[in-house]
Amino acid sequence: MTPATVTLPDLTTARARLLLVLADDELISGHRASHWTGVAPSLEEDLAFSTIAQDEINHADVWYQLLLGEDHADVRAGVDALGLGRAPQDYLHAIVCERPPGDFAYTLARHWAYDRFDVVRLAALADSSDADVAAVAVKLLHEERYHLEHADHWFARLAAGGDEPRRRLRDALAIVLPETLGLFEPFAGEDEAVEQGLLPVDHATLRARWSEIVGAMLDEAGFGALLPAPDAATPEAASGGRQGRHSPDFTDDVWPEMTALYRAHPGARW
Repeated sequence: MTPATVTLPDLTTARARLLLVLADDELISGHRASHWTGVAPSLEEDLAFSTIAQDEINHADVWYQLLLGEDHADVRAGVDALGLGRAPQDYLHAIVCERPPGDFAYTLARHWAYDRFDVVRLAALADSSDADVAAVAVKLLHEERYHLEHADHWFARLAAGGDEPRRRLRDALAIVLPETLGLFEPFAGEDEAVEQGLLPVDHATLRARWSEIVGAMLDEAGFGALLPAPDAATPEAASGGRQGRHSPDFTDDVWPEMTALYRAHPGARW
């Protein structure tokens, strides 16, 4: 699907795969967040999720640019080729990112679990041996704090909102939290990325840090039993995203819609 005129770097190196993991998580999360534009339960939340969607897709763009390198002959065409021109099995995002928005409680639960993960990951990447990766991580960490404030606000609001809001949040977290473990599955080349210091700690360590933070918040809210055990595995249905194995939620829904125009007019300039 990538136009013959667009040259892409080797996407099989440890650095390239790390950057694709980072970008693809953000791109697909942003695509799903955009669902609420025009249909959120309030205008305020309509604006909030529209902004979050825009930010996440922009963050994907930044990671794709870093993968291409500043000397790339046509950065915009290259970014589009990476974001819209790959086959479904070439995307490395976690499956939890591609799940449909569901009801608003599900969206809020995933928003909280994912952004808590994203901040932990960016904080680690701020110490990357790759100066460009570290600089982008520091920049995005600053921007993500607003997403985190929004997610934490809704988590606390529903948790303290009475029986029905608590039930809806609990039910949503019971679905989201096990599937969130897919975010911590290693990607091909992760050992090399960690050895080189590109990724300062592996995903197992990121999971331990995430669990400590969200575990304390779940305990305080009375939902502590929902935190997956340290040795819990990713449910089979939510496993394999880091290896390019995706569910019909992506292959039959997100990917066809997201890439339709790009595939219909390969190489077009808009």
